[in-house]
Amino acid sequence: MMPPATITVWISVIAVLLSVARGSEEPSVSATITPSRPNTAEGIVATEDSPVTTRVPSEDGQRSEDVPHDFVISIDEPMWRKWGFEYPVTYVFRVSDISRKTTVLRRSADSEPWRPLERKTSEDFFNGDECVRFEPDKMRAYVSVGFGKTNLIRLQFVDAGTVTFDEAAKYYDARKAAYTLSNDNWGRKSGANPGAPWRGITDDASDKYQASVHACRMYHLPVSIGVNSRMYGKQAIWERMQEELDRGDRSWEPVVHTRRHPGSVKTYSADGYSQEIVGCSDDILQNLRSIPYGQHVFEFILPYGYQDDAVERAAAGEFLFVRDWDGRDHPTSIDYVPWNSEHRYYGIGGFQTKSYDPVMEARRPKGRYYAKDVAVLNEAFDAVYRQGGIFYAMWHADRYENSVLYDSRSGVDGVAGSTLMQHFAHVANRRDVWYVANGWLYSYRYVAQHAKVDGAVQESQP
Repeated sequence: MMPPATITVWISVIAVLLSVARGSEEPSVSATITPSRPNTAEGIVATEDSPVTTRVPSEDGQRSEDVPHDFVISIDEPMWRKWGFEYPVTYVFRVSDISRKTTVLRRSADSEPWRPLERKTSEDFFNGDECVRFEPDKMRAYVSVGFGKTNLIRLQFVDAGTVTFDEAAKYYDARKAAYTLSNDNWGRKSGANPGAPWRGITDDASDKYQASVHACRMYHLPVSIGVNSRMYGKQAIWERMQEELDRGDRSWEPVVHTRRHPGSVKTYSADGYSQEIVGCSDDILQNLRSIPYGQHVFEFILPYGYQDDAVERAAAGEFLFVRDWDGRDHPTSIDYVPWNSEHRYYGIGGFQTKSYDPVMEARRPKGRYYAKDVAVLNEAFDAVYRQGGIFYAMWHADRYENSVLYDSRSGVDGVAGSTLMQHFAHVANRRDVWYVANGWLYSYRYVAQHAKVDGAVQESQP
């Protein structure tokens, strides 16, 4: 008879052999943590607490399967309540396994169902969309999402292997360069036909600013339009604006240009700084609905470029971006302007990189096509594009006739065509350029600098 100890050993051996034969061992779970590098450009740093993908052995005990894992993006609640931050910001993730099955889901709260993000490629043309774009060769996922019902965004990667947050991209979808366009004075001059019934883009009886929206829409160039809310047009001007917002194509953004376009202490003092500046914002929000990316007015463009301490105090905390203007070229104005911590906005800054009006107004009729003029504007844009910068553009639609400025015919010097339209054709529809209205540009900037991604921590304000 075998000793009891020997019997126990044989029983243990047999049990192990049977367990292996039947594949009955309990699966073990392992996780890989890959620390993310600092996002020095945007001020977000991911720590070793950044999310990872968990791998679980499959039933055959041979290969591993991905278990989805959540990332949580958050922004400070008071600023979210004021600004919404619906414009999508691009978060870059390192992803070890990218296939046709790889999916990114999003939701704003645990009570909401998961929604898959639309998958885009580098061959698609898109701006301001919530989506994901994968670059398998670089093992990167570019996830573009905006905030919704809460100040949280929950992401979930499926069939992606190991996933680590890297950084918030400087530009939407990690584009090479950006183009941001504005147009001042909707409502300021009676000669611009504010509120006139629509008769077509090249009809001189049409509202010149409504015509400008149509021109920008033709080239997929979203535009910020500075509104003077208590001058000309009355209710009809709001109706023309609303017609363009109701298209739902995010083609333009209403921004503050004050109620009556003051440019001195005397003219500001007539009704008061706050009434002119904040009152204009109130007028916009009371008269317009369906403003893209939420009912917010993100930007104030200074009339005449005039500024003093009282202007800064009245605008403090009321806008994300306060934009300057002086009518001249500023070829070095190609980056984000810094945050003003005292007045709680970006600016005052954002001078036009190339001033369109001096070039186009030098011709008769104003804005008529001349190949030399088109080349000047195109070269200015190309220089910024090569540097990977932001091209700030601006013009005033009330200085031109619709029949000339929006003439889309082939250009013949002094005879046919439009310098602006030919320039737009050169600038537009590039897949590596981000086309964005001014206010949306700085909504993106704020979130990119302040959002926290799971275990990420915020560095000091640059």
